[in-house]
Amino acid sequence: MKKTVLAIIMAITLQSMNGQMQQAIERIAGEYGLMGLTVVTVNDGMIAGEWYTGLRDYDRNLPVDENTKFRIASISKFVMTTAMMKLCDQKRLDLDADASDYLGFRLRNPSHPEKTVTVRMLLLHTGSLNEGTGYDPFLMATYNNVGNPPSFSELFVPGGKYYTEDMWRKEAPGEYYTYCNANFGLAGTIIERITGQRFEEYIQQTLFIPLGINGSYIAEGVTDINNLAVIYGRKEGKWTPGTDDYKGMMSSPRDFSGYVTGTNGAVFSPQGGLRISAAELARIMILHMNKGKYDGRRIISGKSIRLMHSAQFISTPANSDNEGVRAGNRGLSVQILPESASGTILPEGSHFLGHSGSAYGLVSAFFFDPKEKCGFIFITNGIAGEREAGPSGSFYSFEEDLIRALRDNGFLTCKK
Repeated sequence: MKKTVLAIIMAITLQSMNGQMQQAIERIAGEYGLMGLTVVTVNDGMIAGEWYTGLRDYDRNLPVDENTKFRIASISKFVMTTAMMKLCDQKRLDLDADASDYLGFRLRNPSHPEKTVTVRMLLLHTGSLNEGTGYDPFLMATYNNVGNPPSFSELFVPGGKYYTEDMWRKEAPGEYYTYCNANFGLAGTIIERITGQRFEEYIQQTLFIPLGINGSYIAEGVTDINNLAVIYGRKEGKWTPGTDDYKGMMSSPRDFSGYVTGTNGAVFSPQGGLRISAAELARIMILHMNKGKYDGRRIISGKSIRLMHSAQFISTPANSDNEGVRAGNRGLSVQILPESASGTILPEGSHFLGHSGSAYGLVSAFFFDPKEKCGFIFITNGIAGEREAGPSGSFYSFEEDLIRALRDNGFLTCKK
């Protein structure tokens, strides 16, 4: 009888906490002018709470809910690298090998031709590759002709059709951190050349199917397209679709049939194209919290997970670009938040890492403490106002308010 009463009390308490948290996210979404918002927390390796508010499609007045998928931008890099580490487990990929050996062309900074660019450097953004003026035309040519895209050699080798001198930094490989999306198009191409599989197929078989995730790096692979959120920006005071405005139907899918595996993995947008729900993304977080296991099954080795989480490039003002929020040391496709975030906005003594995303109007955050097994996911598909860094220096103001709400309502229970 006592156990029954206790269970009822706990259920009533949790319901009250959930209700208070729902009110909090609705208040924060309204205060900051968010189009739609999803918040998921993970505690002790399990989803602890899910909350949704706002719209996934403004014109059709469709709400964000548990089935809503978002194009999560650069968190895609973290997910891609998780799958890529399986190749290290299988001894098919050496992170410290010359990337040229996998790519099939010589990848060299013309100012430092004697210095190799390793695969590890690509994942750390330290290979001296730069997002120069040639990148956008190259990427548009890639997306507009996915059946026969240009090779990355046309972008990074002098004399290539899209090569510009600012595609490389003056510093030698390994010396300087600068964020460059092209690193991950190259990494995706390396996956293809090692496996002989298209990038999307490799990710599905290695990670998504074992985790029960119904996501895709290309919009054409999203089976429930009506649940895909439109990403919005603001132009002249009006909400303007930035991407994924399919109105519930993929009317003009691109034709990938002619694509030759290993040509240009950027056709599958490994750097930012993953469409996935927040709850599905939480499974990736749980996999990392459980050191490569999910639901008792080994997916990635514990060694590879620990390697991703470990600081492999120590950032200083002298050797890194100033990115504002998310500053910190770097693991493999991992942002390690600085100690200053712990005790200011995050629980005292915690050590959070993960990745963020920002593109077309979307802002996303995926951060967790792997030791204490607690974390959170925030995704919004549009912000009416300017994004401002909060006092912690590691999060935007609206994210700091969400973290406070999680803490105040008992949903971020890392040890203090």
